[in-house]
Amino acid sequence: MNISIRCPDNMYQFGLVALLGEIFSLEMAQEKLRVESYHPKNMTTADIMILKLSPGEHYLCHAEFYTRSPRLIVGLIEREHIPARGEIPSCLRKIVFIPHDTSASQMGMVIKQHWLSVNNEGVTSEGRSCLHCPQKTFTAQQRQLIFLLLSGFTSKQIGVHMHICHKTVLAHRRALMNKFRLRTDCELLQFLAAAQDKRAYRMGNTSAGKETMMMPVSLDADLYQMPG
Repeated sequence: MNISIRCPDNMYQFGLVALLGEIFSLEMAQEKLRVESYHPKNMTTADIMILKLSPGEHYLCHAEFYTRSPRLIVGLIEREHIPARGEIPSCLRKIVFIPHDTSASQMGMVIKQHWLSVNNEGVTSEGRSCLHCPQKTFTAQQRQLIFLLLSGFTSKQIGVHMHICHKTVLAHRRALMNKFRLRTDCELLQFLAAAQDKRAYRMGNTSAGKETMMMPVSLDADLYQMPG
């Protein structure tokens, strides 16, 4: 069994690895268990994918899951950010959300139960389609705002570049945060980094690191398109 984990918190990930080893190596007698850090290249071999989601990230297209999705996807998320099932993009429609502050015993039980469930269902050949996907996208103004925010511009500087007043900039910023249910500036920055990471993947840079994630988005870039 192959498990891939994407978690920026090294201590949290260390605990996850220990928990998964306890669940599958000991309780379920899984002789061969491989747990590794997430990389797009191991997408094709992962049976279980565990993602620590940034605020608002779950509303975006996850194009990496379009051609090959792990049998079980677990999203670790703040309780306040768990979305309604109808708001989840098609590529994440079977994701299992678990609040990241859930106790280790309860988290282990949930992962184990869902893994047994997908095993009982068997492997299906169900196709994937972006048609009628409820993913949230950016308007042209929001793309421009994101570009300027990632470039380090202040609200006043953004107003000059967008030819709008300071209050209108703040209104656009607030509209973006409301759209993706972001509560603080810190959550906004985490969301922008996640969105930039996804753009890097779509542009073919599968080794996107912090340097790539913080590069400005092109003003005319369409961040989220249907996979070709």
